Amino acid sequence: MFASSKKVIQSDNTLKSENERLKSKLKDNELKLAQLEGIQSAMPDPYYVRDMDYNVVLWPPAIAKLTGFSEEEAKRLKCYEMYRACVCPPVADCPTQRCVQTRQFLRDVAVDVFHKNGDTIHCLVSNAGVYDEDGNPLGAVEIVKDNTINTIVQNTMNSIREIIKKIDAASGHLSTAMEQVNTVSRKVSDKSAESLADIKIGVETGIAVSRKANDSSKYISNVQENINSINDSMKFSVDKISSLKDKSEAIVEFIKMIQEISSKTNLLSINASIEAAHAGESGRGFKVVADGIRELSKNSNESANSINNTVKDINELIKDVNTSFAVTEKDIEAGANTISELLSFVNEISDSVKELMNIINMTEGATEITSNHIEEQNTTFVEVSKVGRELSVISKELTQEFENVIKVIQHNDMG
Repeated sequence: MFASSKKVIQSDNTLKSENERLKSKLKDNELKLAQLEGIQSAMPDPYYVRDMDYNVVLWPPAIAKLTGFSEEEAKRLKCYEMYRACVCPPVADCPTQRCVQTRQFLRDVAVDVFHKNGDTIHCLVSNAGVYDEDGNPLGAVEIVKDNTINTIVQNTMNSIREIIKKIDAASGHLSTAMEQVNTVSRKVSDKSAESLADIKIGVETGIAVSRKANDSSKYISNVQENINSINDSMKFSVDKISSLKDKSEAIVEFIKMIQEISSKTNLLSINASIEAAHAGESGRGFKVVADGIRELSKNSNESANSINNTVKDINELIKDVNTSFAVTEKDIEAGANTISELLSFVNEISDSVKELMNIINMTEGATEITSNHIEEQNTTFVEVSKVGRELSVISKELTQEFENVIKVIQHNDMG
């Protein structure tokens, strides 16, 4: 009986001890459950729990919202039937399955899964294995973060990075091009300075030519005036010679009259001599007078002939002078015309020189303006080249800032 009582006591003690152990384990489980619920509440990203047969054990609202599958739908399907990722069965072996079996884990691996409506979701997947007390794998916890925005941001960042690279390259090309343009511009400036010097020489030469043309014009005008004066004098002489010719012709007529009178006087003297001879001694005195008259008539006739010959010579000289004056008049007229043409030509030269001077002055002004513009362009090119270099520096700084932004985004969103 004592032994039986002892066994009962020992059995009661064992039951008490087992109860205490179960109570303690229950408290531990309650504590762990509370901890899991706290972790579940604090978990910012969607996650789910599955067993080793791909069955969903836990499907919180966050993962339901991400995938579009409700908890009831998820627990009737395999996880890979919902995700349909390229790494899921039956296409490939599940990476999470291998990680759990080998006690490894994944962290923020980029995987594209599909929403219930067929839309692609860019995700970052992390996982961890669930094991029993003996270390046997029971399942896995997978955290599935929506990385669509980050992917868009990443793509945008990549695009911006490429744009920055292009800006950097363009700024380099711009600096090089500006340096080349600046070099060419300086050469053009030097050539413009040389052209300006040549233009100034041309201006001085043009002024000298203009002065010579003006002097020639004045000289030719004086010559033309002298020729006109000579021509007027010749016309006056021709008029006088014509008048002299008329006088000579009148003298010839007068001489003819003298010769007629002389002839008649001679005839009368002969008649008187005959009558005196008939008279004898009484007519001797009358004969002397008749002889004197005849001698006077003879001398008058000879003088008239001499004057007539002289007048003829004068008339011949007048004809020669008139002929010579006519030729000279033509020559003078031709010379006057030539002088007029020469004067017109010199005036045209003078006008052309004036126009050339205006053009040269305008060219000089334009060249000076161009030279000033080139200097301004050189200054602008230097500024543009400086801006290009600053743009290159800014693009590098932007690249660094974007890299920092990407790192911050990845740190904040991916853990």
